[in-house]
Amino acid sequence: LELDHSFDIVKKLKLTGYPYKIYKNTAFIKDMFNSKLEVAKFEGAKIRTVSGIKGQIKKAATKPEGSFRATFEDKLLMSDIVFLRTWYPVKPKVFYNPVTSLLFKDKLNGFVGMKN
Repeated sequence: LELDHSFDIVKKLKLTGYPYKIYKNTAFIKDMFNSKLEVAKFEGAKIRTVSGIKGQIKKAATKPEGSFRATFEDKLLMSDIVFLRTWYPVKPKVFYNPVTSLLFKDKLNGFVGMKN
């Protein structure tokens, strides 16, 4: 890739969950996260359903582990699938280490390798 390390390489994730308790515009979602700590990291994040209803993660629920309370624009159905789009930083493998310090500038030919 580039020699400039200011670029962040990220992978797109789509986390899915399913409602298990539905009220008017509030629902409890399970199977998206594994712990309360993961839910706490994404509190306030925007979520959507497959049918297009937008919502927001509010707070972690006590049971089952990793479930949370979310509010939506409209009432959900039990058949709705809720998903969260997010990005995850990825470190690429380094296949070579370019050495640019062993080059010196020649006035006629540009950069030339160092003589042995």
